[in-house]
Amino acid sequence: MATIWPLLLLFSVIFTAEAQQAEQPVIRRGSLLTPTGTNSSWLSRSGLYAFGFYEQGNGYAVGIFIAGIRQKTVVWTANRDNPPVPGDVKLHFTSNGRLVLQTAQGMETGIAGNTQGAAAASMLDSGNFVLYNSDNSTIWQSFDKPTDTFLPGQKLTTDEDMFSSYSATNQSTGIFRLIMQQDGYLAMYPVGTPPRLEYGYGGVGVSGEGPNVSLNFDADGRLYLLNGTGISIMNFTTGDTTKGVIYRLTLDPDGILRHYSLNMDQNGVWKVTWSNPKDKCDPKGLCGINAFCDQDAGCECLPGFKRVNKDSWASGCERNFDSKSCKSNEEVTGYTMETELRTEWQNDSYSILTSPTQEECGEACLGDCNCEAALYKDGKCMKQRLPLKFVRRNLSDSSVALIKVGTSPISPDPGVPKESKKKNRVDILIIGVSLLSFACIILAISGILFYKYRVWLYRNISNAL
Repeated sequence: MATIWPLLLLFSVIFTAEAQQAEQPVIRRGSLLTPTGTNSSWLSRSGLYAFGFYEQGNGYAVGIFIAGIRQKTVVWTANRDNPPVPGDVKLHFTSNGRLVLQTAQGMETGIAGNTQGAAAASMLDSGNFVLYNSDNSTIWQSFDKPTDTFLPGQKLTTDEDMFSSYSATNQSTGIFRLIMQQDGYLAMYPVGTPPRLEYGYGGVGVSGEGPNVSLNFDADGRLYLLNGTGISIMNFTTGDTTKGVIYRLTLDPDGILRHYSLNMDQNGVWKVTWSNPKDKCDPKGLCGINAFCDQDAGCECLPGFKRVNKDSWASGCERNFDSKSCKSNEEVTGYTMETELRTEWQNDSYSILTSPTQEECGEACLGDCNCEAALYKDGKCMKQRLPLKFVRRNLSDSSVALIKVGTSPISPDPGVPKESKKKNRVDILIIGVSLLSFACIILAISGILFYKYRVWLYRNISNAL
């Protein structure tokens, strides 16, 4: 009798899963979507989630979005780093079971990996888009390939990760990464850096739990870590039994991991119910190279630098003056040192000197053609070249940042060679002088003609009298 209950439980789970699958709208081979018109997406049974085209930039992208709310929200994107597609493309579930994007020229791009042989597809009310084989078994699902957002029912296991989006309106890969580490910690890093402590920020976990820890997200909004034996070791949020509330977890473009909730019954908006880290300046590289994050002002360029891209800080800042190339036996002139207190950056120094004062450190950098900045701390002068990475203000740190800046600003048109600029100035001067000379000649001739006219007029008046 004891062995019957596990079997009944197993059959119950299978039956429930199949019943839920049967309730979902089934997408058959031959189905087609287009970006424009009424057939642009496949809806889930309730109409809450949709899989299909959404507007991005000057075209369209393919993904999953929450369609049943006032504030349409993208939660998954296919081929997120591909450019937007034009309005004449088609999303086709082919007769041989492939999900592909077809251009007007006949070019095809796979949407769901190698899905050859998929018999059907479905947009589930969980937000999961699933492809099935002929046995109704799942062969691909979007929940296994998160982009920047996690939904209830998803699980992040060891070495799995997701990446922030570039911006709120551009879902291509951004500059931050979330990973479930082998040591059991959920941690975040700037993209392109190794998972080491000096690059990480916002790490959460329990020491000693080791591998097989997973991030879990329940339908009631509860977010927590489970260890390898299935025991909950850390709660980030507690569950809420309020009906009509939906949830999502997003690694936002600013590098902050945020847990959102939205009450659909109250026609509400997304509210942040939990976030990590709390300090908006903690995400390393938030402002790009040669820039730092300020709690009040946000991102700012270091002295002597200007913003590269006005629409995004990801590219950081570049020098706002013309720098000279290093040549042997050439005196370093035309620079001064700017000071930023309690400022630090990634230590990639090429030379470390012992300096009694920060003034001597500044002089050492100023006289070194290769030195473009220096950090002075505890009697050490650490010389560094550009770029300066992960710059931030640290009120508890005694470091003094010394930045070499030019005494003359950069030319307003850096693309024109200096020789051309000089020639242009000479040409303008010549033209100006020529115009002035011509004006003087005209003025002189006018004066002579006016004088002769007055003499002629006087003579005629005298003869008349």
